[in-house]
Amino acid sequence: MDLRRIFFENWPIKLASLLLAVSLWFYVTSKGKTEMSLTVPLELRNIPQGMAVVGDVPGTVEARFQGQERALRDIATGKKVVGAVDLSLGKEGENIIRISPDDIRKPSGVIVTHLSPYEITVKLDRIVRKTIRLKPVLTGTPAAGYRLGNVSVSPPRLTLEGPLGSLGALTALQTMPIDITGMKEPATVDPRIDYRGKPVKIIEQDIHIHIGIQKERP
Repeated sequence: MDLRRIFFENWPIKLASLLLAVSLWFYVTSKGKTEMSLTVPLELRNIPQGMAVVGDVPGTVEARFQGQERALRDIATGKKVVGAVDLSLGKEGENIIRISPDDIRKPSGVIVTHLSPYEITVKLDRIVRKTIRLKPVLTGTPAAGYRLGNVSVSPPRLTLEGPLGSLGALTALQTMPIDITGMKEPATVDPRIDYRGKPVKIIEQDIHIHIGIQKERP
């Protein structure tokens, strides 16, 4: 078989056919393609054990998508698109995390052509525990002829868990105001805690404030 004859005989016609086939392929694959921009929520994943994210972290990223009109319509009408930020290699302190198009979960056939921002700063802090006191905050006065007696907290001390930076200078917590207006007899209440915006939690489940009310002596 003469390969030279196969390739070079009538080569202008064969070249034109090849160019036409390539042009048709590009036309078919690109037909209906468009772009759109979308605000994509970011999810922080694989936070290292014993660590917590502290401070402000961007919750979204602006992304530009390219793909078939139908696929982009699906995105625009509610098909979930999410950016996943992997923190598995994060260290204590500030970490600069780069976001790539591969981090954006999207429908098949859709590509990400632009991200803003393309990197974010995530601060990690060690999670620690600390024992503190809880101070009851009371408002109002008992009914006429009665007075406030002993007020106690059970348990007397609480164990807090949270980032080191938040617990370091914290020596006590207070309850939200407890109204004792018009009370005539002792009561036990389950208080709401004033965390003062601190990202901490109390380990103990059952916390009670015992409020003593005594009748005044004549």
